[in-house]
Amino acid sequence: MAIVLGTNFGYCVLAAVGISVQCFLAGAQVGAARKKYKVEYPDNGGGRFSDKLSDEDWIKFNSIKRVSDNYSEQVGIVLAMLMAAGLFMPRAAASFGALYILGRFVYGAGYKSSGPQGRIFGAPLMMLSLISMTGIATYNAVLTTCFT
Repeated sequence: MAIVLGTNFGYCVLAAVGISVQCFLAGAQVGAARKKYKVEYPDNGGGRFSDKLSDEDWIKFNSIKRVSDNYSEQVGIVLAMLMAAGLFMPRAAASFGALYILGRFVYGAGYKSSGPQGRIFGAPLMMLSLISMTGIATYNAVLTTCFT
């Protein structure tokens, strides 16, 4: 069976662009935090520059850094599953991509304002989205590969 990209696949591309821009902005926030808290490179939040921060500022800086790091750790998987799911069910995949963006926003805002416990509301949205896209991709790949 051939896969034909329809016009609805553009929604997946838009979701992927949104995810990529959001990931970039999370990194830019780390750059701004480096200036604000005077944490120079190569310090990643646990070195000589960050040792000079108060405990409160150290937690704030590292929370911003962790949001970006976590996004960078997952963005490749999320984009791959979004595109794979979009080959079969582009509107559903794009909707889950939008849900991921929302979940990431809630996750990041919560983490930055309340530390690690603040991520509790955004993380389930992100995981629901990722698991759903993975399910769509896996189910349809198996269906088209094994049963045609």
